[in-house]
Amino acid sequence: MYKRGSSKDEKLTIANGTCTLGGSIVGSPCKVEKDRTVITFNEVPDYELLVIESQHHTYTVYFAKDCKFPTPEDGEIIVEKSIPLYRFLGGKTEENVVFAMKGIDYTDISLWRDESMVCDWEDLDTVTGECTKLIVDKINGLVIFNATYSKTADKNYETLTWRRRYDVISVNLDWTNTGTLVNDCLTAFKI
Repeated sequence: MYKRGSSKDEKLTIANGTCTLGGSIVGSPCKVEKDRTVITFNEVPDYELLVIESQHHTYTVYFAKDCKFPTPEDGEIIVEKSIPLYRFLGGKTEENVVFAMKGIDYTDISLWRDESMVCDWEDLDTVTGECTKLIVDKINGLVIFNATYSKTADKNYETLTWRRRYDVISVNLDWTNTGTLVNDCLTAFKI
């Protein structure tokens, strides 16, 4: 697990029920189990992103101080376009997901569905996969990918991960549970 701030990545370690960052305990209880990871921060540190990586999955947790994300620079993900990052979809069979990056450099972008790469863009067109072209909005200076995903018969949970070099975002699709995302920032994000 890595927690990224503005200057460098730092490794978050979970051991003996605590979360440690840079040699200091930053929270508890913290634990890794077969079907879940629990991370508790005593207070939210001044970082933007927590990335949880396993052999087959990448999960992201973005922090928005006062419900505002930092203004992305060229090549960085625009988090607000993909919110909510965890979606309760019980009873639904498809879901529309949008990913966006600041800037109009659209090389080296990939999309993963769980552990499988479904698209790889080296230019506007995909090199691999069946995805459509990226949308390049030169007026607003952003690159967008917009697609509708259908539930596969054998999966109750899926993670879509969009990345470019070192920037990453994941959207989790929970096809079994229903509910409302509890978040004080939902109106700020217009959800």
